[in-house]
Amino acid sequence: MSTDIRGLIEAAHRGDWSPLIEESKKAPGKHWAEEAKCSNQDIDIFFPPGDGPREDHEIVKNKLGTALNRPRNLCASCPLAVASRCLVESLGDDDEFGIRAGLLASERYTLRAAWQQRLNTESVQRALHGCTAILTEAERKAVIAQFDADPSLEPSAVARGLGVTHEYLLKLARRHRKKYESSSAAAIPAHSSDAA
Repeated sequence: MSTDIRGLIEAAHRGDWSPLIEESKKAPGKHWAEEAKCSNQDIDIFFPPGDGPREDHEIVKNKLGTALNRPRNLCASCPLAVASRCLVESLGDDDEFGIRAGLLASERYTLRAAWQQRLNTESVQRALHGCTAILTEAERKAVIAQFDADPSLEPSAVARGLGVTHEYLLKLARRHRKKYESSSAAAIPAHSSDAA
């Protein structure tokens, strides 16, 4: 794995996703993977046996040893933008298996969990105004919460931003409101009618 991608991954582990995301944008278009060194390779080498999201990556590396050299060397030779896009796409798709950007599935486990919890306020704002994008679960919840709280937001734009129908957006907002109201009611202590 190149030191450049390693630096981007380390920043992501610290919670700074912007370097990785910005680098991934340099491999634009739907044909970005054609520049990957793994294109036209036997994809089985990128799915090593015994590697999974809940495995200990050190044990996997020790067990597989030199069998990991070829796929990891191919990843290391990828252009940085392509490797970054590969990793971002795998995180966005929540890929549990396979080597991506030189990382085993077991090495991506904590990154996958952190990705799902990250909240990019720009992505939330864009979705509220109708721009579709892949959103994390936290970002989707933030869009629904803001839509429910702000009657000035255009429902058709927010629905388009989330990639759902207008009717389903209203259903999501009702669910959010109901959940919010029930959690607020639970936080308020009940008053006893038996005043002594």
